[in-house]
Amino acid sequence: MQRLAEHIRLAGLSGNPVSIEPADFPPDEAAVVAIQDELFRLGSYVASGWKAGPPPDGMRDTGCAPLPSEWTYASPAVVKAPGAPLLVESEFVLRFGYPILPEAAPHSPLTIGAYIDAMAPGIELVWRRISNPTGPETALLHQCDSNGHAGMILGEWHKDWQRFDLANLSVTQYRNGAVHAEGNSNRTMGGNPLAVAAALANREARMGRAIPAGIWVTTGSCTGALEIQPGDIIRSEYGELGSVDVKILPKTG
Repeated sequence: MQRLAEHIRLAGLSGNPVSIEPADFPPDEAAVVAIQDELFRLGSYVASGWKAGPPPDGMRDTGCAPLPSEWTYASPAVVKAPGAPLLVESEFVLRFGYPILPEAAPHSPLTIGAYIDAMAPGIELVWRRISNPTGPETALLHQCDSNGHAGMILGEWHKDWQRFDLANLSVTQYRNGAVHAEGNSNRTMGGNPLAVAAALANREARMGRAIPAGIWVTTGSCTGALEIQPGDIIRSEYGELGSVDVKILPKTG
């Protein structure tokens, strides 16, 4: 597992995705968690949030990964493309305002709201450091790489999040001023970002781990994952929730 973490780390540094031999695939969820933790150690990263979504075969509750604060930006942002192809996703982000202890589980979409203090619009950038095709046989492998997470751009936090209907929030994504994609919060796992937050809390409780106050979770793409290019300006508009902007620069120069 150490070798897999090092391969992913070097791919990220070089900008060249790496093909992983089947003998090095993670066998189970515990191995995925160990590799994610090792990548944070190798990069000296500090987690500020999580990404979470439907669990692949071999994982329970949710497919999830911690996200480095070093790859998180406030909107409007200018970000260098880490590699190609670079994908963009529009997402809803929830922040835990209170610590969630393992013994508080189980959680549901109805109860997890008591721990949430704010919501923000977000854009996730995705670049896969692993070149193996995606699919059931490589699902755990790509989880080790945080499913290609390459950056998170956050809009304004709203502490009055409860006034929004989280099961029916629309987003329109623009690329260089033209409509690129449209989506709705009901496309997230369970049809509601709260279901994603509850699944993450249950997963961490099962692992015997608390979620500290201030940690946020981005709840999955509502617009698909669409390819973009250096030079593109991406804007996602979320109605009253606000907008998020990012300009993509070339990796070098």
